[in-house]
Amino acid sequence: MTKSELIEKTKSQIVIDKGNESVLIKNLSVKDREVFEVISDQDEVERPEFVKRALKVGIIALRDVLVAEKVDFVKKEFDNLCIELDKIFSKELGKEGMKGELERVFGEKGELHSCLEKLFGADGKLARDLLDMDNNKSPIGQLRKTIESYFVGKDSQMYGMLDPNSKDSPMARLKTEILQKLEKIETDVATYIGRKEVIQNAPKKGFIFEDDLENFLIRLSKPFGDRVERTGTEKGKLGNLKGDFVITLHDQLIQGTAPRIVIEAKTMKSVRLTPKSLLGELRDAMQNREASFAIAVTDSTISDAIGCYHEIEGDKIICAFGDNGLPLEVAYKIARTYLLIKIHQKPQRTVDTAKIRAIASKIGNDLCTLRSIKTSLTSIGRTTETIATDINGLERSIGNSLDELQGVLTSEGKT
Repeated sequence: MTKSELIEKTKSQIVIDKGNESVLIKNLSVKDREVFEVISDQDEVERPEFVKRALKVGIIALRDVLVAEKVDFVKKEFDNLCIELDKIFSKELGKEGMKGELERVFGEKGELHSCLEKLFGADGKLARDLLDMDNNKSPIGQLRKTIESYFVGKDSQMYGMLDPNSKDSPMARLKTEILQKLEKIETDVATYIGRKEVIQNAPKKGFIFEDDLENFLIRLSKPFGDRVERTGTEKGKLGNLKGDFVITLHDQLIQGTAPRIVIEAKTMKSVRLTPKSLLGELRDAMQNREASFAIAVTDSTISDAIGCYHEIEGDKIICAFGDNGLPLEVAYKIARTYLLIKIHQKPQRTVDTAKIRAIASKIGNDLCTLRSIKTSLTSIGRTTETIATDINGLERSIGNSLDELQGVLTSEGKT
């Protein structure tokens, strides 16, 4: 034996444990100088693990060598098979073998090409019997004839369908429908123009007045986060329709049910109004809508005594919408302030109610003065420019007072 050979003792044995996937080598010794030198150089503690790794690397390398040998063997056998097949084809199919047979069947002059040419060529059976447009018996010829009957000439079906003067044609029916629609549009436009002229020449009343109020109230309440609801067509707690609008207040200090302002809209042309009748309606509206404050707004002033703005009983206001809605804006903001005073007036907070009442009184006086100035536009001795200056000044004063009112409530309510 050479030094590189493995020397196995008489009782050496290799045990394979498939359950644990382990190999046990018993009574195996190796007498080889190179193996001895490499293993003896390792630390005694590391030698068992080193031998395991060496055994694994060697086995993997041998496995790859065996696989390569098998591949080489298969390749060699396949090459021998090709040589034997080539001999058989040369003997049976002539000197060109399989190549010659393929060329004879599939080549440019082969049997398949000749067969296809007879069927699909320019003079072939398919082109002559199926694809010839001039042959009325071929499918293509019959299709051409059918298409021409639909689209060619005045007698074609398509021409008749597109003729707007033909009684039963689709185009004639479409023409009739279009003319009917145009007549309806013309009628609707004429009706709209006539209705618009009536509305423009008539005073605001009914739902038209309420539409204006709704848009105005939504714009007023948006900065505060208050919610505006149009309730004139819905029955309330008392089972009637009193209260055209309900405004639910929003404030960070509100706990529980938020206070409400009910608004009753009235037009002077639709019903005869008096302060007494309005006061009764406001009381009913407050109960019906479960509100804490009520505002009656009219399209114009109902009397000189009431004017454009008048507070009643501490929780009701009668006002006129006027030219720009300023009296209603004042009524809404003052009603809102009065209601929030009760929420902000807590033991730990102080609100100067006297100051707020004074500002509200000043705003009411400014509104009355503003109305007086507007009614004196035709007075002798005053120019239009002077009156306009007074009006603008009063409107700015009212706006500043409203801002001051909100500022007092906000700043003192936080102290």
